[in-house]
Amino acid sequence: MARVLLIDDDPAALKLTALFLSRAGHTVDEFTDGMLALAHALQQIPDAIVCDIQMPGLDGFGLLSALRAQSRTAGIPLIFLTAHRDHAQFRKAMRLGADDFLAKPVDANELIDAVAGRLARANLVKSAPLPVLPAEARAAFTAAPDPGRELGGYVIESRLATGGMSTVYLAHSKKTGTPAALKVIRLEADTPSDVLERFINEHEMLERIKHPNIVPIYAQGFADKTAYIAMEYFPRGSLTGLMRQPLAGDAVLWITRQIATGLASAHRAGIVHRDLKPDNVMMRADGTLALTDFGIAKDLTAGISNTTDCGIVLGTPVYMAPEQALGQRAEASADIYSLGVMLYEMLTGRKPFEAGNFQSVIHLHINAAVPPLPPELAKWQDLLDLMLAKLPPARPADGAALLDCLRSFR
Repeated sequence: MARVLLIDDDPAALKLTALFLSRAGHTVDEFTDGMLALAHALQQIPDAIVCDIQMPGLDGFGLLSALRAQSRTAGIPLIFLTAHRDHAQFRKAMRLGADDFLAKPVDANELIDAVAGRLARANLVKSAPLPVLPAEARAAFTAAPDPGRELGGYVIESRLATGGMSTVYLAHSKKTGTPAALKVIRLEADTPSDVLERFINEHEMLERIKHPNIVPIYAQGFADKTAYIAMEYFPRGSLTGLMRQPLAGDAVLWITRQIATGLASAHRAGIVHRDLKPDNVMMRADGTLALTDFGIAKDLTAGISNTTDCGIVLGTPVYMAPEQALGQRAEASADIYSLGVMLYEMLTGRKPFEAGNFQSVIHLHINAAVPPLPPELAKWQDLLDLMLAKLPPARPADGAALLDCLRSFR
């Protein structure tokens, strides 16, 4: 487990909090003085810090500022504890870079969950370095025909990806210099009308979901026979690279909770993603995640089917819910199934249903039982069986229902 630096000038609170942490398997270094704790942290860098705000020697805000100012300690997760419910303190803590803020008296389960979550996030950042393309691929992307071109106030730098009818470019705002991912489709005479309709729908749906776990949209428009959407750029890329091997349990739970939280916000807005997969979950530099690519998403609040009618199979076969594979109406529970496939993949390093062709994969999703997990992962089996249930009513109904299940998961 982790080494946690615990700082509190109340001896009773210090001992109780240390007991909670040690029972969870962590090694705890205890201090009552902020300055002494900082000196210790600089000599022996901890995995996480749990810290009171009002302390002798150096208060919590001073400690946090000192840690964030040095590259060696800037990324250490820090959780504040306080008996004062002061909104000004909370805002100051978040502004200085605190990771969480727990009220005293500390609840043991809340503390353990907070530490585990912050450690998982920190480990994700460490294990997912910025992607490096091979030289020939890097040259091919950089040699895209459009570098330097301006589009809707954005200057294109290089091509990031091409797929289907769209191309995604790395660009920056001409006005602010902010980097952005620019998704572009060309408007030619033979461009299918449903492609443009999906493109417009994607922007409209994302505009309705304002949430940290959903990719934010900066702008949308038409220029020079193209339609474009400018959105947040994620230099660490998607979860795909991270999932080439099994992940630690804490990281799996952290990722699953974030994706479920993003889905819950989409589902509340009446939107089903319908193409949830690792490629469409992006990671920020701080380890937080955001769902992207709502190109075939479904607006359940629309009175009629928008763009993708029943009977048409859209999505990625290896992550597709049975009803979706059959061309039936996909509700929010279809996204839960897709996340269940990802959960299995994160735990084992492989997909639950694999075959040599599209039809065989679909057959397995519809008919095959959920593969049993190895004994060391047995605690995940019930959750996995629930998410990968063949019939939609047997699954958690939406992201919020799944979050309820995850809250009691240990």
